[in-house]
Amino acid sequence: MLGTILSSRYGQYEVLVDDQVITCKPLGIFRHLKIKPLVGDKVEIKDNTINNIYSRKNFLYRPSIANVDEVAIVMSIKEPMLSTLLIDKFLSYANFFHIPSIVIISKADKIDDEKEIIRIKNALAKLNVTVVVYSKFDKNSIIEVKKLFLHKIVVLMGQTGVGKSTLLNALIPSLKREVGEYSLALGRGKHQTKEVILIPCCDGFIADTPGFSSLELPFFKEDLAHCFTGFAQYANHCKYTDCLHVNEQGCKVKEALKETKIDELSYENYLKILGELKMRKDRYV
Repeated sequence: MLGTILSSRYGQYEVLVDDQVITCKPLGIFRHLKIKPLVGDKVEIKDNTINNIYSRKNFLYRPSIANVDEVAIVMSIKEPMLSTLLIDKFLSYANFFHIPSIVIISKADKIDDEKEIIRIKNALAKLNVTVVVYSKFDKNSIIEVKKLFLHKIVVLMGQTGVGKSTLLNALIPSLKREVGEYSLALGRGKHQTKEVILIPCCDGFIADTPGFSSLELPFFKEDLAHCFTGFAQYANHCKYTDCLHVNEQGCKVKEALKETKIDELSYENYLKILGELKMRKDRYV
């Protein structure tokens, strides 16, 4: 029987086969081969045992999930405050794994300054990133999200407390996922989702994931120079193949910045993220 892994816990896996969920364990050979089944894997099961894992089209390290069609980066307008730096980190992370991404700005009912939202949307529009401003009280924004998620396996990513579970409950009213609270004292949300789980929705699946306040990118400066959102079309024409788009001659990214094809806010975030990463190799002076 062929199925899709919906969740995993303590070495057991919930596998969806047709309309039935079956609890399975993997063959011991996978452990010896150092192959771990992931949520999203297409598998073959027999007698409640996973005996084959089919090739993955892609995967993410954090959250651990395979065969993703799209990453939906959820950021709240406040509580916690929206961070364009974190948005650009998530976008770069998705790009590194060649997975398309969109941005959902939640808690739109708490917006105080429409100009700030417009600025963020304009900056991301220059990078060809789709942005949806969503509120659980606005049926039209929920319909818009549903259209974007149709027939896809979508991973929700974002800080703790931004409203990922609230969004799921709005999309699937019968779901009733437990919603976390935002702590003003701690300045962050309280964890509710403990594991990655695929939930059938919009003729596809949505992956609810644990939130986190920071993201450590699993690559180097040279990788960011190419996978930072909106840079590739210019970086591929830089004079030097290892251009980091800082002060090199013949840098097409810097030219695009001067021509306002890239927003200054995005470029500032790029420099901040670049400063956090290591070089893959020493550069010659």
